[in-house]
Amino acid sequence: MKINLPKKVKRYIGAILAILIPLLSINATAQNKPSVCVTPPPGYLLGGDFGTATETCIGANEATKPINATNATVTSIGQFSSVSYYFGMTDDVDITAPGFSPVVASLNGGIFKGTGTLPAGNHWILQIGERGGQKYLDCNSIRVLSEAEPVADIYTCDGTSVTIEIKDVPENVHDRYIIDWGIGVEETIENFTLPYVQTRTYGGTLAQVSIKGQYQVTSGFDKCTTDPKVETPSQGVAPVLSSLKTTEGGKGVRLGFRNYTLGTEYEVQYAEDNGGSYNWVKLGTAKDGEFEAGGLDENKKYCFRIVVEGYCGAIVPSNIVCGFGLSSTQSSSSDVSLYWDFPTAPGGVPQQLSLNRFTQGCDSCLDPLSLNSKLDTGFSDNNLECGKVYSYVVTARYAVQINGRTEYIIIESEDYEVDPMNGNIKIIPNGVINAGYTSTDDSMIKLVVFSEQDASNYTFFHKAPDEKDFIRIGSGPNTFDDISVVPNSGSYCYKYQVEDACGIESDLSPEFCTVFLSANGNTLDWTDYSFPDNVLTSGPAEYIVEMWDSDIGAFLPAYRTTDLSQGVGEMIYQATTPTLKFRIRAEQDLDLPGFTDFTFPSYSNTVTIEIPANVYIPSAFTPNGDGMNDNFEIRSKFLDSGTITIYDRWGSVIFEGDVDGSGWNGTIRSGEMAPSGSYGYRINGVSLAGEEFSKSGSVSLLK
Repeated sequence: MKINLPKKVKRYIGAILAILIPLLSINATAQNKPSVCVTPPPGYLLGGDFGTATETCIGANEATKPINATNATVTSIGQFSSVSYYFGMTDDVDITAPGFSPVVASLNGGIFKGTGTLPAGNHWILQIGERGGQKYLDCNSIRVLSEAEPVADIYTCDGTSVTIEIKDVPENVHDRYIIDWGIGVEETIENFTLPYVQTRTYGGTLAQVSIKGQYQVTSGFDKCTTDPKVETPSQGVAPVLSSLKTTEGGKGVRLGFRNYTLGTEYEVQYAEDNGGSYNWVKLGTAKDGEFEAGGLDENKKYCFRIVVEGYCGAIVPSNIVCGFGLSSTQSSSSDVSLYWDFPTAPGGVPQQLSLNRFTQGCDSCLDPLSLNSKLDTGFSDNNLECGKVYSYVVTARYAVQINGRTEYIIIESEDYEVDPMNGNIKIIPNGVINAGYTSTDDSMIKLVVFSEQDASNYTFFHKAPDEKDFIRIGSGPNTFDDISVVPNSGSYCYKYQVEDACGIESDLSPEFCTVFLSANGNTLDWTDYSFPDNVLTSGPAEYIVEMWDSDIGAFLPAYRTTDLSQGVGEMIYQATTPTLKFRIRAEQDLDLPGFTDFTFPSYSNTVTIEIPANVYIPSAFTPNGDGMNDNFEIRSKFLDSGTITIYDRWGSVIFEGDVDGSGWNGTIRSGEMAPSGSYGYRINGVSLAGEEFSKSGSVSLLK
């Protein structure tokens, strides 16, 4: 239905809408009024108007803005006895919680006044007034408008046009923008959607360009105009990463770079050093040629670069620089061996390479250590003194060509601390445990440590198959007999710890495990005879399958293989005894200090395979007196004893006898010959290995 209104009414409605629509836009936050000011919690009522600004400006360098809230006599309620305010009220704030702490307003001249601070943005202020023991709630909204310059990029891609891109970021909440193109042309941007991009082509030289933001408030656009962002358009230059220092014991990095624009933010990226293949991840944001961050994994090497987004959308990266991987081993409290890997980038030979040692607590104790060449990757320092703490730093200087210019890059390792007395660097055991069952006793595992390390005492630890942790089992010289083993329960693993002449205990060594042998039917399976990565091996381990010979009372070799399993079905088939006993002799050739191409043997536990009784049961017989196949006779191997029972077709027993007897001649209990047909049988027996078994089936009597 169409309603016709007088022209005067239409003009009034239009005027009212012209006022209300901007106000509705300005106070859009009203629809998000905190729930306590819509439905108050128990003990509270709505009421008590208060005054505060609807908009206020906050300077570009201000983090927060002081905000005043005031309350005078309330006509409908009367004068409050106390008033407090909460600035920045949201539904996440529980006003009934014990920790809720609003600002208590002061009373002066009959007016309550409270002051709080708010950052830039749209906020709510909660008033809590009390009169006669009753508390009243009310909320007002406020816009805190930032005067900081807009977040925008001003750039040129071709040198003949300038593009302004206003970013879609939380800081850009302006209602319009004023662009000064620097050639006497000013442009106002309204009714836009972020991100907003505007390009202008110049007929001559590019000019300095500026942009500022404005807000629509109750009085128009005349309040809180931002500082202008002013830039001379350029195509940009890639930064140069010029220095890298590893910090925080390998967990941090400090970078320096050149060719930057003052105040511009650059993204710092890092990737694990995999030898030239990089998966770049953002580490942080840098400004003004410096960057420092932590949170890295001290056990990994990293590479870094600095990138800036090109003015035309492309990523402009710096050169790549990688850090040193510095490590050490310490065989005693008087010496340390340092090792490092050259950075993957920049590649090649450094222009300079140095290693410095600092004695902590001594300002004049800086000792440059002599390296043989710029290609050295390690150094042994044999002049440590007990009680002193040392720091080592490796520094490499590279000269590289970047964008046609020679740039010098300095890379420093972490300050690598060596303090054996305080345990900051533990002594690393460098020997090998020969762990295995003895050749004559599989209830004890013998341990022997082969090492040139100067140690006054060894402590041994083992982990049983059903245990998760290593436990101490004893100490003494470099040999130990572990009698706490349970044979055939699984592989036992061992570690050891050394103590030097200064009483310094090492870390636990890597683990060394025994070979565990098991049987699965006609197949022997065993665990591998492996060594830690720091032990040099010559080829794969070899395994000799040995079988016990009861005639000579010793194990004899049967197979040699590099596999971890071996079928023994043929040996079982040809066995002359009901049990076969096996073990594995594992052999591995090792290269150790003082032991070159040395064969390390290790015996596994023993496994006994019990061979079941082998019973041959014919499927038919012909009791016709011709001397051939006249009896239903059972033949067996490794059978200790057994009985056989014959049943007729109705399940009646017609014959019982021993398996090792002459068998059934076809007669029934009455002595008569049974008729031709099929008869059931059941055999119950015990093998020579003591295993009970039962077999049943049918046999055909033929005439």
